[in-house]
Amino acid sequence: MTDFYDPRHRDPSISRRPQNRQGDEWIRALLARVSIGRVATVWQSADGQPFPFVTTLAFAYRPVKHDIVYHTNITGRLWANTGQGHPATFEACEIGSLLPSNSPLELSVQYRSVVAFGTARLLTDREEAREALRVLSERVFPDLQIGQETRPILDSDLTRTSVYSLAVERWSGKENWQPGAEQTIDWPALTPELARLRPAVPDAAGSRP
Repeated sequence: MTDFYDPRHRDPSISRRPQNRQGDEWIRALLARVSIGRVATVWQSADGQPFPFVTTLAFAYRPVKHDIVYHTNITGRLWANTGQGHPATFEACEIGSLLPSNSPLELSVQYRSVVAFGTARLLTDREEAREALRVLSERVFPDLQIGQETRPILDSDLTRTSVYSLAVERWSGKENWQPGAEQTIDWPALTPELARLRPAVPDAAGSRP
């Protein structure tokens, strides 16, 4: 099992379930729709112990450069981890409904997801960082054009943030958007009330549909 999953021998971007795999155009389309993703990085101490960390943030995928850009505080864990130069992993997803089942192992959720693998770097060139920040801002807020609805990005703005580019080396897309979960015949069927689909994210009051 270890050899099967060892990323040195098996590309981690290849899904174990071929029926869920999606192609490049599907991946690009999802990255164009979703605005929030997660970047996984690692800090390795002097004695070799790794300390992984996940950062949730807004992002933009740039097809021409084939990279993912994002920004955070001027310093912090993401800044420190990226500075060590280890590979980074990015994830973005769409979540649908929770799918009930009378089998605990079949309780499921509708999802579409992209995972990208590559190397992230801090953009130290001022104009490169400014352009990446413009693309990111207009990607998340397409009705707010920089320099028109907002003021331009100033040099003083760039001194207050860290802008990154994750060069995508490999990626994978997966979709499992089934209308319902598998059920077992070895247990009584769920009642219509219990068999209803649940929202993955409850409303603010936590009410049931």
